[in-house]
Amino acid sequence: MKSNSVRKPSAVLAVIMAVFMMFSSLSVTASAAFDNSVREGVCVVKVVMENFDKVVVADGKIVTIQKNVGSMSSSGTGFFVGKTGENPQYIVTNHHVVSDYLDSSEGQGYIMATGEYITVSGVKFPVYAMSKDIELRVYYSEDDYDVAFIDCYGDMNKVDLAVIRLKAPTDKRHTLKIMPITNDMTGTSVYTVGYPGIGQNTFTDASKYGAEDAVVHNGTISRLVNASGTGVERVEHDAKMNHGNSGGPLVTENGVVVGVNTNGWSADNDTEFYSISSNELMRFLDKNNIPYEVGSNSSGVSPVPFIIIGAVVVVAGIVVVVLMMMKKKKAAANGTAPAAKAAPVAKAAPVAKAAPAANGAPAAAAPVSTLSAVIRSMSVQHNGKTFPVGKAPVTIGRNTASCVIVYKEGTQGVSGVHCSVSFD
Repeated sequence: MKSNSVRKPSAVLAVIMAVFMMFSSLSVTASAAFDNSVREGVCVVKVVMENFDKVVVADGKIVTIQKNVGSMSSSGTGFFVGKTGENPQYIVTNHHVVSDYLDSSEGQGYIMATGEYITVSGVKFPVYAMSKDIELRVYYSEDDYDVAFIDCYGDMNKVDLAVIRLKAPTDKRHTLKIMPITNDMTGTSVYTVGYPGIGQNTFTDASKYGAEDAVVHNGTISRLVNASGTGVERVEHDAKMNHGNSGGPLVTENGVVVGVNTNGWSADNDTEFYSISSNELMRFLDKNNIPYEVGSNSSGVSPVPFIIIGAVVVVAGIVVVVLMMMKKKKAAANGTAPAAKAAPVAKAAPVAKAAPAANGAPAAAAPVSTLSAVIRSMSVQHNGKTFPVGKAPVTIGRNTASCVIVYKEGTQGVSGVHCSVSFD
């Protein structure tokens, strides 16, 4: 028969394992939800050319083909920057989103090839669209927009960024914060937010360009890269982008900007997407004295370390209670327990004396086993494996060189060296 002093530590160990299993499961699956308020910080950026004429130049003369044909436009996405609590006036986007407006000498007139041709005197000439009515607009809904102007822009083949400015601040959108991006954010969840042209179709009853119409796609950061030849830092990720997403923000779960969505690259049916990094964006804004605020991802930090600390506290409490009970029982068995007031009984029960040892020496006290603890991961990555934990910390994270419990690269909510656990 095993003594109680042996059984109790086994029960304690079982409790420790159960509590750690429960909290381990929670810590692996815990994740913040996407901050939908980001949609209130984005807008449609549109270059609109109205009342254009189709013309052809023949023998050095402009020959009008058709007048007031209609309107043409190109569009992308932008997001507001500025001081929190103040109505914003500045919008970040890509240079290539507003290039048609820049090519028109910023609204003075625009000529573009239509892809059509006409034959004059046996000679084939291209047909152009010409307009003097061209505007850069920022849309809040289908019929609500402000006219904007270019404040500054970078080289489209290098830092493909531009900042446009409204005539006056608006109360129809709010600003987004920007945070530096670092290599240890590889595997972090990110979202593209914008107005892809494909979002306007018969299934959606056409986008109204409102904040609620902004399309969100999620993915993870693959790595940070520097563009060949220019050195411009870009974020490589797998969050989907389509035409029209250009200029929109790449954000974390809590809505902080870490990139400006720019382009994709496809090969062998695979596509990677690229956003100009927030580091490049902040340098660009600083250089051009554009106001913005720096944010952090603190509200989106994984709860793993806090959950594990809570688990350790709970386990420690359980262990202390059980050990105190064991100590009292042992003291009572040795006749050293403090006197307690007992309820009266009809007849006192006789106290049995311990049998002496064969050699007449006092009987030895029953051995007390040493407590130990383990962590059992509920992640499928570890297949139910347990890890012993003692006074030496057990480190948890993605870094194979320094962690005992290692999660795969890209595991959501787990950083390189995430936390460590020890048991006293």
